[in-house]
Amino acid sequence: MPVRKNIPEAVEVRKRFLRSFEELRYRGLVRTKSEFSQNVGLCNSSNYNRMANKQKEPGVTNILLLNKIYKVSMYWIMFGKGDFLESI
Repeated sequence: MPVRKNIPEAVEVRKRFLRSFEELRYRGLVRTKSEFSQNVGLCNSSNYNRMANKQKEPGVTNILLLNKIYKVSMYWIMFGKGDFLESI
């Protein structure tokens, strides 16, 4: 099995993806990890926990669902700049 390389930019995207759950929960837009996980295509909170333990990174589909369902800014997710939520 090939050695998996941790690209610093990918690590930061993973951190922001995980941080988005906390921010959405703080804003009252999501209640549980299970709800968040199902809505963004992680199936269950176990996959969220794997991601939190640095064993998994969000895929493109997960990031797109985060944007589509919760309106989290793609620019913020990918680059860490700008507003957390898209302005409508």
